[in-house]
Amino acid sequence: MAKQDVKDNVADEVTDAPETPEDVKEMLKKAIDVKVADAGVLRRTVTVTVPRDSLTQEFDKEFDDLITDAVVPGFRKGRAPRRLVEKRYGREVGEQVQTRMLSNAYLAAIEKEDLKVLGDPLVWVKSGSGEGKSETSEQLMEMTDALEHIRLPADGDFTFRCEVEIKPDFELPKLEGIKIEKPVLTITDDDVSKEIDRFRARRGTWAPVDEGGKVEEDDLIVADLVVMVDGKELAKRENAQFAARPQMVEGAVVSDFGKKVKGSKVGDTVKFEAELPEDYAFEEHRGKKASFELKIHELKRIKLPPIDAAFLEAQGFDSEAEYRAFVQGRMDEALDGEIRRGQRDQVRKYLLDNTKLDLPEGLTSRQSARVAARRMTDLLRQGVPQSEIEKHADELKTSAKEQAAAELKLFFILEKVAEKFDVDVSEEELNSQIGQMAAMYGKRYDRMRDELSQNNGLVQMYLDLRDEKCVDKVLEDAEIVEVTPDKASDGGAKKKTAKKVAKKASKKTTKKKTGDS
Repeated sequence: MAKQDVKDNVADEVTDAPETPEDVKEMLKKAIDVKVADAGVLRRTVTVTVPRDSLTQEFDKEFDDLITDAVVPGFRKGRAPRRLVEKRYGREVGEQVQTRMLSNAYLAAIEKEDLKVLGDPLVWVKSGSGEGKSETSEQLMEMTDALEHIRLPADGDFTFRCEVEIKPDFELPKLEGIKIEKPVLTITDDDVSKEIDRFRARRGTWAPVDEGGKVEEDDLIVADLVVMVDGKELAKRENAQFAARPQMVEGAVVSDFGKKVKGSKVGDTVKFEAELPEDYAFEEHRGKKASFELKIHELKRIKLPPIDAAFLEAQGFDSEAEYRAFVQGRMDEALDGEIRRGQRDQVRKYLLDNTKLDLPEGLTSRQSARVAARRMTDLLRQGVPQSEIEKHADELKTSAKEQAAAELKLFFILEKVAEKFDVDVSEEELNSQIGQMAAMYGKRYDRMRDELSQNNGLVQMYLDLRDEKCVDKVLEDAEIVEVTPDKASDGGAKKKTAKKVAKKASKKTTKKKTGDS
């Protein structure tokens, strides 16, 4: 049975049903006077006037219902005069009518004027007298707060004024046949060997480097460290250990640490400079350039376990060729995923570059919170530990502010794309994604869903999945152009893709073939 049929049957059976908020709104839509004025980019001032007759009608309904049950001293139940009932319950009834009329008159006004609003309105209210204020000064408040300050007039019409932000009205660019580059990248035997070595390194043992040996990438250095600022010793550590790769040294980020120490040997002293972080323990040294001195005492290198029968059996394989084929397959799969993500980014960039729309004033800052939530959800979906996400929460929120405008613009664009292609996310698709996340974090499905519900994660996940489907829909009709990495529009970035894939595939290639899904 259709929904309308159900509604019609209920209406036939319940002829004396109480008035619903929808009835009040429809009544007000015909009675109110609405004036709309421009208040800025995608912002409107809406002035609503509710006729006295509509207010009187609502008060009459409230008091007529109340009189039948009102208990007033000196009168039997339901027999008290209306004027006494009004005196006893007037304030309570006034607050009920005020709340009902304000909220329903606002909803009636935006429907009557066909305003596609974003979020809740801000209502102009008169502030009380006080220091620096006059009786006639006004300020904008959330509707729930405004209800505490607004009062219905004793006589005459009821007029209130509010401000709303409205959705941008724009045209989508051409979505069919757009040119999308697909970098031609392959996983080589050398890539597979390096990936297998990375996995072997986790099971390797550290061994001293022969006398005279020089530092190579990923070697372990044991050295005395001295840190100087403005010619004074700030810190000193003996027998500190550092890996020959990007490092944090006394809180300072040394991204080229591996290069600085490469080629050194036991007995050498390595000197370099780096800037101390803004949150350094000693406030007077924050942001200052520090001098670092390393006196190398010992050099160790990881000794990889042999790829013998015992190693292969532990991984669930019968031969090295079979193991390499498995690693190759996983890396190819990860490469395809990386290329797909790159193509999706190209679609998003095309939509942003070719869609002209204004953004509501003031909405960008509020959007920052949504952007941060989306990034945190993305990290959760990728399996990043929650402790790591929480550690970088402030950094995510800060960088989110810089991306908020573009993210907000893309949100409106993809919302319109979803409407154009009738894209939606089913409950099964949402549950499947939650199940995958629960498996990654070793949690029960219901526990994972509850945690996502608490911080708006379910809504964010729905939007993420919907947006991906929208972008993939555009990709279906795109013109895919294969290019070599050096000829791609962002060739420099594309050259790094294979290296990124190797790192992203590392978790997957460590699983045994047996029982691996």
